[in-house]
Amino acid sequence: MGPIKEDDLDLRVSDILTSDLQWNKKRIEELLPLYAEKIQGLQPSLKGMEDTYIWQPLATGVYTTRSGYNSAVGEAQPRNETSNINSQDFHWIKDLWAKEYSPKLKVFVWSIIQGAIPLGENLQKRGMGLDVWCPHCKEPETPLHTFFLCEFASKVWANIPLKETVHIAVGDSFKVAITRFRQAICLPPVGVSTDIMPWICWSIWKDRNSRLFENRGSTPEEIAIRGIRLAREWNQAQQANEKKEKNLPRVDNQQRQPTTNLIECRTDAAWNKGKKRAGLAWVFNGLPNTLQRSGSTTQDFVTSPLIAEALAIRSGLCMAATMELPKLKVCSDSSTLIAAINNKYQMKEIVGIVRDIQEISSGFDFISFTHISRKNNGEADSLAKQALGLSLCNI
Repeated sequence: MGPIKEDDLDLRVSDILTSDLQWNKKRIEELLPLYAEKIQGLQPSLKGMEDTYIWQPLATGVYTTRSGYNSAVGEAQPRNETSNINSQDFHWIKDLWAKEYSPKLKVFVWSIIQGAIPLGENLQKRGMGLDVWCPHCKEPETPLHTFFLCEFASKVWANIPLKETVHIAVGDSFKVAITRFRQAICLPPVGVSTDIMPWICWSIWKDRNSRLFENRGSTPEEIAIRGIRLAREWNQAQQANEKKEKNLPRVDNQQRQPTTNLIECRTDAAWNKGKKRAGLAWVFNGLPNTLQRSGSTTQDFVTSPLIAEALAIRSGLCMAATMELPKLKVCSDSSTLIAAINNKYQMKEIVGIVRDIQEISSGFDFISFTHISRKNNGEADSLAKQALGLSLCNI
């Protein structure tokens, strides 16, 4: 766009905002005409929200180590796959993190896959050890050999009463081994209904370490029994916790709401993608006949339906505050928005609007935010569509 003028070298975002925190359209056209529409599509806080850090790669705007790593290495960068093509069937969520076994074992299995446990093969790669052989058969100590292919490990698995034998091939990877155990079922009366594989691998690993560092080990039968016992004890503990939680008395949140002078505010928005315009509407239920029961407006430069829904709630709250309503129940058919307002979830595109909503809410004696179905929000929906339709007709 050419050299920056000397007077504009130290410009900040606040320099293209008006005193009431609206975008200064004239100033934007002077400075950044090519980006005027995009800038005005951003929704700043009208209550002077303090500056905060936003992590752009995620929709929530909140940094996570996983997203940081993916941003650093580039998700599009091809990753080396050391195992055969069958490992592509492995799914991190369903085959590991969503499995029904203890968090400690999930980290243990993850460490095996990532080559993070001190097996001989891993130590050799890091130049940390010379003894890279299996303590039982003096074969190279790899994850697949240690936990499945070694004759000693095979004897351990022979003592596990599986409905069908699980076959692990020499050319498989540990990921593939995990997928082969997806349908593995322990026969009664073992008392283990969930995946037995990680428990047996853990038992084999503990015995391996005892054999190396304490010069004592167990028989394959003892290792198998120990793994089954650990799995059974954990399963029984989970069942006991579920039963305990089921028997706990449930608190009805509706009972906490006041039964008198509570006004319900239902909001909704209609959005036109082409014009980037939204119709906003709110309906009050429970007001005296002397007060205005509903209202609507339109707003330009609205870039998504979620922003439109958030603007509708903010507009309804501003009206409620003007009317000095003390107790309010705000209802919207946008579950994502309600979760964001209640601090259960966040979306970076509405962070300023949500902060305004929360600040305005502090002025009420009581306020709650509740999700309702679309079919129960028909009046507000109709008003929002009517406001948007009329504004488009007048263009």
